[in-house]
Amino acid sequence: MKGTVKLVGAGCGRGLISIMGVKAIKGAQSLIYDDLIDDELLGYTPSDCKKIYVGKRYAKHSKTQEEINRILIDEAKAGKRVVRLKGGDSFVFGRGGEEYLALEAEGINCRLIPGISSSIAVPESLGIPVTHRKMAQSFTVITGHTATDMKEDYYALAKMRGTLVFLMGLNSLSEITSELIRCGKPAKIPASIVCRGFSGRERRIDGTLGTIAEEAVRQRAETPGILVVGEVAGFHMESKGDEKLSGKRVCITGTMSFMSRLKTALEEEGAFVESVETLSLEKKAENIPNDFSEYDWIIFTSANGIDIFFDELKVRDIDIRKISHMKFACIGRGTEEKLRTQGIIADFVPEKYTARTLGKEIARKLNKREKLLILRAEKGSVELTEELENAGVSFDDIKIYDTKFVPGKKGDDERIGDCHYIVFASAQGIKSFLSGHEIPENSKIVCIGDITAKELRTHTDRKFLSAGEHSVKGILEIICEAEKL
Repeated sequence: MKGTVKLVGAGCGRGLISIMGVKAIKGAQSLIYDDLIDDELLGYTPSDCKKIYVGKRYAKHSKTQEEINRILIDEAKAGKRVVRLKGGDSFVFGRGGEEYLALEAEGINCRLIPGISSSIAVPESLGIPVTHRKMAQSFTVITGHTATDMKEDYYALAKMRGTLVFLMGLNSLSEITSELIRCGKPAKIPASIVCRGFSGRERRIDGTLGTIAEEAVRQRAETPGILVVGEVAGFHMESKGDEKLSGKRVCITGTMSFMSRLKTALEEEGAFVESVETLSLEKKAENIPNDFSEYDWIIFTSANGIDIFFDELKVRDIDIRKISHMKFACIGRGTEEKLRTQGIIADFVPEKYTARTLGKEIARKLNKREKLLILRAEKGSVELTEELENAGVSFDDIKIYDTKFVPGKKGDDERIGDCHYIVFASAQGIKSFLSGHEIPENSKIVCIGDITAKELRTHTDRKFLSAGEHSVKGILEIICEAEKL
């Protein structure tokens, strides 16, 4: 039985993929993907999805187009739901047409899911609308890769009154601009290069058709870059807002769950976030008891523990009313907020969000007959159980997940090297990160919790910021405060 292939445009920046595109990725059994996509999209795939990288960049091809076509065909013939994920839109100079025809020739069903093209989105993100009712009532998109080789009709392009948008044109910039001028396009018409769109390093270089090639060299324009020629290049319609972290790059490390929550909060304040997964979770949900009748309290020391516990109740078809007699304690505000998503308000949160304080303070609240159920990580702090033992509290310390080091990926150092901040959320996360990376020299270091800070001090003598509130909110606040200084 043949499978199906979905040709999905991932958009040209984070968050610019369609809902249909995300749904396709979530259902993929085989994902074939390029460079220039949001790495976070790979996290949407099912755990058993086969991921095949076929990256293609200028002069650096991981696979030829023929090899990519063959991979798509073979994966589909194996009966899989295949997703071909490409940056931008698959059919705007994306070779989507070639892949479609190759699949059609093999009788393989193909579905097309459009993506937002960089030809529109990148200029717009840097203040250039490609059309304007009083200036440019049309726009033309041309590939700069083959503009000279294919002998584009520059006489026709020069006569156009609308906007000209050259994708992938930096390596042919001098030829493009000189040909347009030779064929009659005014040298004084505004022109701009928009570089590295939606990367957190995006830049705009302005000039005229006659000067833009020289400006590109002088200002060291970087690929990927887009050349925009026309009156609209004189506009500066940049987004305006009061985001506190606009223009700042923040590297966050840790588990996917933690990074997802922090990423959302940082992006709402305008930051560009690079995520480096340093820890993965190995669930041990089988350790969770079936009978809760002997316990009076459940203690959670992380949001991960809450997710695993309540997911397991659903898997086992255990009615939540079976735990209605119990009280709940959380180590901090972040964990408390996660518990609220389950419709439960914590009965106790310590004044200081540490394992030792949690142990001390909850021991004072209990009577001698009450018993605790602690659900936490394999490498949870011994300070919690030490305090409970010293106070003579009855408890079961159940390990319901473990954290494993995630090796660094090729390209991580390049992504994080110029980040303004780097965030660590656990001692284990620090150890994992430093096993494959160095802390960027010019990044301000941010950590959460006393144990994390203690571990950090064993690896660096640099000053760092420590969140007063041990939560996503606390990290966000301390970074925003640092920006005011």
